[in-house]
Amino acid sequence: MKSRCIFLIFFLLPITCLSQDPLKNSRLFIENLGKRVIQEVANPKIDTKQREKNFRKLYLDAFDDQYISKFVLGRHWKKIDNKTKLDFIKSFNDYLVMVYAPKFKGWSGTFKAVSSAELKENLYLVEMNLVSKSGKTPNIKLDWRMYINSQKKFKILDVNIDGVSMLITQRAEFSSVIKNDPKGVLGLLEKMKKKTKSSKS
Repeated sequence: MKSRCIFLIFFLLPITCLSQDPLKNSRLFIENLGKRVIQEVANPKIDTKQREKNFRKLYLDAFDDQYISKFVLGRHWKKIDNKTKLDFIKSFNDYLVMVYAPKFKGWSGTFKAVSSAELKENLYLVEMNLVSKSGKTPNIKLDWRMYINSQKKFKILDVNIDGVSMLITQRAEFSSVIKNDPKGVLGLLEKMKKKTKSSKS
């Protein structure tokens, strides 16, 4: 059950900065997550196709997917051409939808922001607790790192779960796959596409 709660970190809606207090807005951004996730993704009455569609929209709206894709590839990003980069971003987004969207079904709980701070100019950290309504799992401490983009909306860069960076974890996993596949990044792409395709068959 704890792992199901962890996967909820991937889906926040962007929130426009309505006031001049970005720290307050960053906390509201996090706390709005629960309402929208429960309505648009976790609702057990939603069919699989709609859940995946909603999940994709939430992820793309809330996260900087280009930054995240670049980070998880690490030094390999510079070694691939622009066409492969675009292919990787799309395939990685598809992969996330395939892996995580089903894990939302039926979840209920709350996101409670504890504090927020500006780490440096336009880089914000929000500490929060993820609380399952069932009470069967312990609270999970999440630290969100985000910035405000040119459209005055928050974009998430990384999330730490009990002190562990999700981006660093994903990069380590991908680096291992790339290292052990003779095709390198192309081999990783093939594996992601294969998994995504098999999930729909």
